[in-house]
Amino acid sequence: MKRNMKLSKSDTVAVVLGIVILSVLGYLLYADIMDRSGAGKTKLIGEITAKRNTAERKFSSQVIWDEVYKGSSLYNYDTVRTADNSEATIRLNDGTVITLNENSMILLSLSEKELDIKFIQGTMSARHSGAKGTGVKNVTIESGESRISLRNGDVSLAQDRDNQLQMTVNRGKAILQSGGKEKVINENQNILAGKDAIRLYDLTIKLISPDNNRFIPSAPAKTTVPCSWEQPRGDYDTFLEIAANPAVSDPFIRVRSARGNAAVKLDDGVYYWRVTAVNRATQKIESSEIRKFTIVNDKPVFLIAPANRSVIRYRDANPMINFIWSKNESVPRYRLTVSGRQDMSAPAVNTVVEGNKIAINSLGQSTYYWKVANISDTDAGMVNSESPVFTFTVTKTDAIEPPEPLSPANNKTIHPRSIATKGLNFTWTKDPSIVTTDLSISEDRNMSRVIASKSSGDNSFRLTEELKEGTYYWGLRGVMSDGSRTDSSRVLSFKVGATGTLQLIEPADRAIILTPKEKNASDVGFSWSKTDFDGTFHVQVSKTRNFDALVKEVSTTDLSTVIPGLALGQYFSRVKMVDEKNETLMTSNVNSFEVLSILDTPVAIGPRAGSVVDMLKRDTLDFYWKPVRNANLYRIGLYQVKAGIQHSVATFETRATAYKFAALNRLDEGGFLWTVQALETEAGTNRVKRKSEEARAPFEIKLGIKKDLKIDSNKVIDTD
Repeated sequence: MKRNMKLSKSDTVAVVLGIVILSVLGYLLYADIMDRSGAGKTKLIGEITAKRNTAERKFSSQVIWDEVYKGSSLYNYDTVRTADNSEATIRLNDGTVITLNENSMILLSLSEKELDIKFIQGTMSARHSGAKGTGVKNVTIESGESRISLRNGDVSLAQDRDNQLQMTVNRGKAILQSGGKEKVINENQNILAGKDAIRLYDLTIKLISPDNNRFIPSAPAKTTVPCSWEQPRGDYDTFLEIAANPAVSDPFIRVRSARGNAAVKLDDGVYYWRVTAVNRATQKIESSEIRKFTIVNDKPVFLIAPANRSVIRYRDANPMINFIWSKNESVPRYRLTVSGRQDMSAPAVNTVVEGNKIAINSLGQSTYYWKVANISDTDAGMVNSESPVFTFTVTKTDAIEPPEPLSPANNKTIHPRSIATKGLNFTWTKDPSIVTTDLSISEDRNMSRVIASKSSGDNSFRLTEELKEGTYYWGLRGVMSDGSRTDSSRVLSFKVGATGTLQLIEPADRAIILTPKEKNASDVGFSWSKTDFDGTFHVQVSKTRNFDALVKEVSTTDLSTVIPGLALGQYFSRVKMVDEKNETLMTSNVNSFEVLSILDTPVAIGPRAGSVVDMLKRDTLDFYWKPVRNANLYRIGLYQVKAGIQHSVATFETRATAYKFAALNRLDEGGFLWTVQALETEAGTNRVKRKSEEARAPFEIKLGIKKDLKIDSNKVIDTD
């Protein structure tokens, strides 16, 4: 019998209201998800196409940095940064390709017709085709007070520590606006833009080897790196310059060579190099592009899992085997090889892995051998040192191994506040035949006083209940589809209690912060270590060690801050971490520091600036300067100037206000420069408290007999 149901007016209102509420809640949930994913308020503009080591992204609406991976989406107004020994490549929807080298940061802003890149720090390159139909006609890169416009071309940029911008146009052209000036930089031109001037160089010298971004495996001692280039035609003084900064603004090695090649010995690290040449006739400076190479620590990794001679058991499907090895921070990728033969021929697995682990379920019942090799050159795919070979056996059995507990690691101490705010994560590995895993937490190792029992269908569980301080034990049992159970796993322990330390890093204890003479205060930067849980940091500065007289107190959720305007004097600093109730969770060490003004600049008396010194009948070259108040040490530098380039001859220190330089065999006729700097050291030590600016005095030397040039310097090497 068919029945007709008619809702009352009140029922109808209730149904409609329920639908509205569900719709609102659904929308809010969607908006929250989209906002947290970065897509709620901004549009998708590109993705990460390649990454080495650590790269992070911050959404415009958040303060938290999240790690990105190959394939990660990028949204408008995202900020992207890289860490030490790290790189990231970004491809935007309009076809623009951006490469970030280590310790670099950019902010992306895309409008209908223009892409704006705020270049915050480091080194980067950008390639924009200006193709029709993409919508974006122009790419603008902002760096400090400089603004670069790129319509169709490739550029490389670097910021040095003085915020100078160095840019190379590799293809096309770019327009630079800086300091109220505008310059067009054409292909194969390099420009250095500072606060006071813009210097333009033609890139007429072609570099040959090593290639840009080359990874070079390290040698047992220092690594010899051969560099080569096309020597310019004509009468040139040519120099190979190598520096630790991307702008090569302060090269620590300058090698003179007219052969088009030179070899240098270097430790592990990241280096930037170029070749400059000075035309002896015109004094015009020509330069090459700047390239980067990395000398990587090529020590072989050690294998972690599967352990050597281990047995992996499974019942139904092939097991999921986790291959894990140690991480080499200098190596971007690894090659994993798994074979059924001891000589590693006919491999069952031969794959390149980014990171130090991979899970594989393609290995059935058999005995296997495995190894991992470093891949230290991203371009050439050069395989270098290899790990030892481990063996393991995969066996099919009716008895399934119990789950293997992973974290919290055995005997780890966890702060109760961390559990209260984040929960406590338990993780494990298990056989694919295991449907669910039973987790037990006990107050004794025998698991007889169980205080919590949980079940999970995954390989993890987050405990949200609070735990009092003490020692706890945990173990696992697997449950199959038929209800049968595995044996109990091994038991791990963890402690709940005060843990971790909050370490104030900068300013270091007894640090000296110098401020110019015309200022009576200084901005001081503070930084501290990361903790195991979240909270708010209070940076406190006091005149007393017991902090009963606070001068400044600043709150932040970051791991660094700047306190402006600290007057001259001695201070004590510390960092306190507090929770949402303003209760102190932990307190850092106490460091002292001083804010001091720099010393007065010495007055160079002799040789006076612009003078000519005749050394024909002299046994010494004599330097004199006026004493500086509070200075007890002076540092003198002597340089020969050729073709506008300074070559270090000698440096020396004295507590007097005069110095007689007797090594005349180091001198030649021509232009020279000497500098003097005043220092204040602590009594009885060589620790420098204060220093002055350098006084500089150019002069000329004349000799009766011209001597052979011998430069004694760790910065300049003459190979000719």
